This record gives sequence, structure tokens and C-alpha cells, in this order.
Amino acid sequence: MPKTWPKVILDPVHNLIAFGDNPRDKLLLDLINTREFQRLRRIKQLGMCELVFPGANHSRFAHSVGVMQVTRLMLNRAEAALGHAISDKHRLSVCAAALLHDIGHGPFSHAFEKVTDEDHEARSLEIIKSDATEINKVLRAVDADLPERVGLFIEPATRETWTAAGVPLFLKNIVSGQLDADRLDYLLRDSSATGTVYGQFDHRWLLLHLKVDAKEENIYLGSKARSAVETYVFARHHMYKSVYFHKTTRAAEVMLRLAFQRYRELLRAADSMEQKRRIVPDAPPIILRAFSETLNLENYLALDDYVVTEFLKSCERANDAILAELGAGIAHRRLYKARDVSTLQRDSLTAFVDKARDRARQLGYDPTYHIVPDGPADTAYKPYNPAKHKSSEPSQIFVEDDRGQIAELANESDAVHALTKEMSWFRYYVPESLRNEVEAIYKDIIEGY
Repeated sequence: MPKTWPKVILDPVHNLIAFGDNPRDKLLLDLINTREFQRLRRIKQLGMCELVFPGANHSRFAHSVGVMQVTRLMLNRAEAALGHAISDKHRLSVCAAALLHDIGHGPFSHAFEKVTDEDHEARSLEIIKSDATEINKVLRAVDADLPERVGLFIEPATRETWTAAGVPLFLKNIVSGQLDADRLDYLLRDSSATGTVYGQFDHRWLLLHLKVDAKEENIYLGSKARSAVETYVFARHHMYKSVYFHKTTRAAEVMLRLAFQRYRELLRAADSMEQKRRIVPDAPPIILRAFSETLNLENYLALDDYVVTEFLKSCERANDAILAELGAGIAHRRLYKARDVSTLQRDSLTAFVDKARDRARQLGYDPTYHIVPDGPADTAYKPYNPAKHKSSEPSQIFVEDDRGQIAELANESDAVHALTKEMSWFRYYVPESLRNEVEAIYKDIIEGY
């Protein structure tokens, strides 16, 4: 039976994502159908967030397809603003890069990376450039140089690198910047999935007013989009404050990191492979390898959230009490409790930590795993700082001012300027069984100073 066109993906954020009967769309479909891209179905976009927001179980697969769609819309607007078409060569490269920008993510990636020293961006480049992957074969079947061109959008690159490659600089900003397709999609998608409506913004209005400067170096927004882009920056601020840095979400992430850390510590102390296997007898073999050695690409791609979930369930039966506690706690949502200490001055904080750790030891707890600091921080909008951006292109948001000149957003909006200050928290996480003891110590510190 002949294929019918267009092919359509129904998406809760962008509605219909269509692929036509043309070489560019066929390449994107072929990339989506590779084993490496299909793996992203088994990696959640928000990791542990679903333990707080039950609907937040969408995948990096869905997000990546969404980023590709936003990129196509941004390219369409850029062409309209330029008054001429973007070459097929460049359009193909940027669309493929948008689709593949998260291809190297590991399971529960940030906690996993902190313990294993993996780098998802380095893995993304490896997947794109390795001739052993289906993705690389699909790209090379179209153009032998396409893997290198796609990789350019993912690896750090200077202005000189882009100029030498003959790629207009504004295309980089569509894939990586403070107003890029990645952020436009994940804020909308994560807000919808978590039910946090304050994370929404009018992305259609933003795209309608997208422009490209005369040198084709930056994208910027027309003056009519000023209010919409302010809402966008505030949406990011609120999503970090209320979702990504939610104290219970962070509790689960802290415990996952501790479980990985404990497992690795026990493996390093074991004298033989047999002893290592006995630490968590039912652990998936690939997890044992991941924490014992440097994985080759084939083994790395065997890792996903399902494998880690099986590992955590197996940890319940571990002989090590700490590892068993952490595995069961995550699997059954018996999570550590937070004590926010952000307002404590240095001397008070030192006293609190020392007393909490001493009390934990007295009660038979291990402070390393039971009195655990966590300090999430983010800046909703980062203004341009020449001292910090010498080796790369600015990623700031530019808007048209009242005189028709292009200006940086923070200089034109008092509201956005207020969000250039870093927001941060400092918390200690403890098992619920230790919570009352720690709260009593905190109360004594507060009343004593």
C-alpha cells in the first residue's frame, strides 16, 4: 500500500505537527524513527517531578519533536522578516539540530551525570558523529558533511567558528539562546503537564513579531511583543520557583543522587566482581557497568528511566541499610523532608549544621546520607556581560525600542531587569524519622541568635 502524505503527529502543545512529501521532512521523520531517538520515549522530561505533579510524565521524545516544530515556525518567520528563503542546507541543519539537541541525555540525567561524570552534550555529539549510530547513517545518507554541520549547533562555538562554516549567526540563537526553540517548548509543555498555568505565555504572538537584524547575526522582537516577552521571562521564573525547584521534587532528586552515590561507593570498596554483584543482586547488569566503568556508546544507549527504576526497586532488597532505605523511599514516595536555611547567617548556619550532624550520629544516622545540603539557583534572565561572554556569542533577548532601535530586553523593561538577580534556596534534607530532631535544633538556633 502506498504511503499517504502528510504524516502527522498529534501534539498537546502544538496540535498538528505535519511532515510533507519532501526531502527535508523525510529526513526528520527518518531521524525520529532511529533507535537512538526512540530511546527518548523512555526518558522523562522532568525526571522526579511526577512525584509532585502527577501529570508531569511526558518524555524527552515529545519535547524534542516540539522543539523541532517551534524551530520550523521560527525559520518561517525569519524568512518572512528577511524577505528571502533560508537555504535548504542551513534549514536542514538547524531543524535536525533542534530535533537532536537532547539525544544524549541519560536517565534522570542531572542526578545521573553528577555521580557518573557523564556529559549529555558530549554524548549528543558522539551520537551524531559516530558512524555506529543510526542517526549518523541517516544524516550521512543525505550529505556526508551533515553530521558536522548539525554538531556545530550543539557544541560550544565561537563567532570565528560560525563564520568559517558560513552559517548565519542568527540560526544559532534559534537552537541555543534565551529565546530559543528549546525554552519556548519546554516552558509551555512543562507548564501544561504540571497544571501550573502561570508558566504559560503567548508564544504565537512572540513568533509573529520575530525579526532578524540587518547583519543576520541576531533574532529580535518587534516593539509590539514587549509585554509578551516579559510574560515569557516571568513564566520561566515561576516555573523554576514552583516546579523545577519545588522542595519535594528536589527531595526525590537528592535521594536519587544519594542512591547513585552510595552504590558507587560500595562498588569501589568491593574486592571482586562477585562482591560487586552481591551489593544489589537483582540490579540490571548495565547499571553495574555504568557505575563501575566508563561506558562505550552502545552501553550508554542501553540506559533509560526504566532501567534505573528497576535498579531502585532492586535496592529495596540490598544488604546495605542506607541503599535499601533510599531505594524504597524513592520507589514508594517516602521522601526526605526539607528544612530551608536560606535566611540563616553564616555563624548560625554553621552551628545548625554541626549540631544536626552530631545529633544524627548520636542516633545512629550517617550525616553524609541523612543531613544533606541542596542549593538550587537560577537566574530568569541573564543580561549581557562582556567579561563572561568573551568566547561565545551573546544569548540575550533583543527587542525593538520606541525609536525603532534594537536594544537588550533588560535595558528596556524594568520588570525583566528585576529578574536579572539570581534566585536561590539553601535547604537541608533529612529522613522523616529525623525531622523533629532537626526542627528542634533549628528552632534553638533561631531563638538563640
